[in-house]
Amino acid sequence: MFSPGQIRDLIDGRPIVDGFAYGKSDEAAVDALHRNVCRAIERQTSTLSRIVWDDYGSGYASFVDAWFYREESGWAGPAISGAQSWQGLAVLLSRLSPYFVFLEGHKSWDERGGSSYMPSFGDIDRLSSPAVAALAGQVQAVLEQHGLIRLHATDLSAPLDPSIRVPSLFSAPGTYLEYDALFYWED
Repeated sequence: MFSPGQIRDLIDGRPIVDGFAYGKSDEAAVDALHRNVCRAIERQTSTLSRIVWDDYGSGYASFVDAWFYREESGWAGPAISGAQSWQGLAVLLSRLSPYFVFLEGHKSWDERGGSSYMPSFGDIDRLSSPAVAALAGQVQAVLEQHGLIRLHATDLSAPLDPSIRVPSLFSAPGTYLEYDALFYWED
């Protein structure tokens, strides 16, 4: 999917496209685009969200982890005493390109804190809940209206050269895929 030069740019935190806010290397403009898109998703799909804007609190994430859900019976997650628990649609929005992927994730929280899925290549396109799968079609339409492009696991499954190091906590050296170059988190 990506050229060796694009892989290097992604790993080095440089955008790989011209156009949109990405080609200008303008983090504030990319952030504004993603915030606008996420608000549009909430409005047009009547969903709630929990979005990680701050690189998981430290380090650097090459993506925004936007999670959308509804507080309805078809969205309930595993019962956890005293906690909210929901299944939802996770959208990983690349900070360096107009690409995004979908996965299903569970989150739970109460007044003391919470727990959440962590994105992984193996979860891309796995939308087992009928409610989440139906929402994915609606969300994809909104994202595409804003010029964003969905990638699938098959698009990102090519292995990277073993000599390439990705600054990611998600995968081990020597096992990196193109997915890891596009969606990584370093702490």
